[in-house]
Amino acid sequence: MLLITVLCLAGLAPGLATVWLVRRHTGWLLAVLAGVGVTAALPFLLLASLVLFPPLGIAVGLAAALAALRSYDRGRIWSATAWAGLTVLAVSCTRWFR
Repeated sequence: MLLITVLCLAGLAPGLATVWLVRRHTGWLLAVLAGVGVTAALPFLLLASLVLFPPLGIAVGLAAALAALRSYDRGRIWSATAWAGLTVLAVSCTRWFR
């Protein structure tokens, strides 16, 4: 569970940093919109990097598979299923299934 929390915070950190830096120049409304845009763009950036650099997809797939197995062993079915889905997504981006 700690790893999922760290990953969520790592995914939100660029958006929060954007809000913090942009708010001084434009105000809160545009800063929050910019932060939401940065946070929403991160999954697409990750998928693009997995497609363009297949060894990264293999590494992410292996790490997610290990996290899924660990979560299944601990009885956390929902988080384990999410990790397994990430494994399938990362490995499918490496174009092994063509």
